[in-house]
Amino acid sequence: MRTFFFISFLLFPILFAFPEGQMNFLKRVGSDIYLNGRPFRCVAVNKFNLFLSFLKGGEDKEQAIKAIEEASKQGFKVIRFSGVGYYPVDMRHWAREEIYWKAFDELVDVAKKNDVYLIPTLYWNIFLFPDMAGECVQDILHNPDSRSRQYLWLYTYQIVSRYKEEPTILFWELTNEMNLLADLAFMHPYGFSNGNWIELGTSYMRLRRDHFTSDEMIPFIKEWASFIKSIDKNHLIGSGFSIPRAAAQHLRRAKGKGDWTEDTLEEFKIYIRDVHPDPVDLISIHFYPRDGNLRFGNKDENSAVVLEKIKKVADEIGKPIYIGETGDDYSNNPDSLFLRNVFSEVVKLDIPITLIWNWMSPNDAYDVNPERTPRVVEMMKQANEAFSKKLLQGGKEYH
Repeated sequence: MRTFFFISFLLFPILFAFPEGQMNFLKRVGSDIYLNGRPFRCVAVNKFNLFLSFLKGGEDKEQAIKAIEEASKQGFKVIRFSGVGYYPVDMRHWAREEIYWKAFDELVDVAKKNDVYLIPTLYWNIFLFPDMAGECVQDILHNPDSRSRQYLWLYTYQIVSRYKEEPTILFWELTNEMNLLADLAFMHPYGFSNGNWIELGTSYMRLRRDHFTSDEMIPFIKEWASFIKSIDKNHLIGSGFSIPRAAAQHLRRAKGKGDWTEDTLEEFKIYIRDVHPDPVDLISIHFYPRDGNLRFGNKDENSAVVLEKIKKVADEIGKPIYIGETGDDYSNNPDSLFLRNVFSEVVKLDIPITLIWNWMSPNDAYDVNPERTPRVVEMMKQANEAFSKKLLQGGKEYH
């Protein structure tokens, strides 16, 4: 059951002032989000390879369909996934619409039939299009006439224009954790080869021109989001960023020379605000134990108390925040006190969307499914129920 609730017209008249015909799309109202005039709340899932499985077909596609059906059955009504290939080899059918976009159409149709909303990440691996073009990340960031930038703009136009009228798409997400690659030139000054699978089409080596700074990323994000808005007036845009590194603003000011001094809360706010420029609508964080939660004085790896400060920062900026990823190492932490604390905080703070990594993905150490991690699935369902209960007790009507 979706955890929405009715709002009194007298208290919130703005909710009913949306243009006719657009009520099926998620709307941003201040630092909250609404669907059909009702606040939107959910705990749901990631499944990274959902589209790639449809594209592969056969058993992979069958398992992907089962994942959608099971998510719906459990009441997890949103799935975030990579809406593009990860390696160049994944794009081999891109030019063949009857294969590539047919697979995406089938994914959308299955989700719609199961009453599941989709969050496609438009550009998961920042090296994908530069690798396909034989270029570097600097080319896609700075040169509109580069082959890699034109690949991204073409892909963006194709997918956004194809589904701009489709309410099954909850919102568009730009990247996956691109911010974590910024301001790190000092770590690999002569290039590096991490994750380079040549047989899958990657570059032989990452070069100095594959590095970038936050201040180079920000105008790129703004231009890209503006391009999307020029095509699609219906859907919101989320960044897809992880929670910034604990030293993100210091690293930014160091301009690639490295300063790991932990940011204050005010410095954190400046960084979050700046990397989510208009017209980006939604602030994304990925929130895991240790890298995510050990900051602002918290030393407890199982604690989620810093979410209160993060939510306050988002409210002060005036944009909704969502947790695009969270999870735990369930083989070592089957009870996952960390996740229990996360769910408690998101309900208390009314963080609208929290997505677990990684639904029905048996090769992933963070795999979540009803058989392997029944306690986690139950906690997710309890969190959705707690949203309903909390708002019902406040006199609000759900359906």
